[in-house]
Amino acid sequence: MGRLLASLALAVAASPVFALDGQAPLQPQQAGYAFEQSRVVALQRFLGRAHGISLLVSACMDRPEYLDAALAAYIPWRERQESAIAAAQKELARHYFGSRAGEARWPDLVRALNLKNQLEPAPGAADLAAACETLPLALQRPRYDFAAQLRLQASLAEATAGAETELRWRWCREHLDDASRLVLDRRYDVWREINAPRQKQAEAALQGEWPFDAPADSLAAWQDLLQRDPLLRGDAAACEAFSESLKRPQAALRKAFLPTELSP
Repeated sequence: MGRLLASLALAVAASPVFALDGQAPLQPQQAGYAFEQSRVVALQRFLGRAHGISLLVSACMDRPEYLDAALAAYIPWRERQESAIAAAQKELARHYFGSRAGEARWPDLVRALNLKNQLEPAPGAADLAAACETLPLALQRPRYDFAAQLRLQASLAEATAGAETELRWRWCREHLDDASRLVLDRRYDVWREINAPRQKQAEAALQGEWPFDAPADSLAAWQDLLQRDPLLRGDAAACEAFSESLKRPQAALRKAFLPTELSP
């Protein structure tokens, strides 16, 4: 078993390597985190977390007493998460590099995300030993199940969009004239009929399990924060625009977490 795991060391260590075989690095069209796009920022965090894990595993491999245990934990985890990581890598390549996404490699994304190629601050011997010892247990935690976390982030995006729509509707119907209010109510009723089942499903999923990177500790706490969000209010012109938006396909909750190219 030890020989088999050791033979896979090079494959694991390759993740944080930055050599590009003489190729000029791709220049991203944009850099940093896209906090205004819930799906993109979720993928950015997942990829950052995967990169951090690979750095830690590489550091653990430099300690012979931890090599076998680290690889025994990392390799099955990586196999389980491979499809989620590959999908995130592909989608973020499109986000950062546009038409050149097909040329993007892992180091290009690492640079675009401004990630480090080594653990910082460099852990002391005691800290590294503790991290290596707890790595097998850490990789079993929900935060490192990227596919499951992405599903929860989708539920959060849909539940948030549904709550925001209801809050805007409640605010706007108090700030429009009678005729405009009647139109708004009719549009909202249609929107609600179409989207209420999906919102209920998303909220039920979040009641069962809360995403690790959520902006609040629970669904109820998040809904309370949304109710106090001044950005969900507006003047009559903003409310008229909101009323119009309810007719558009983009208002559907199923669009809330789709990749950009699938959500025109």
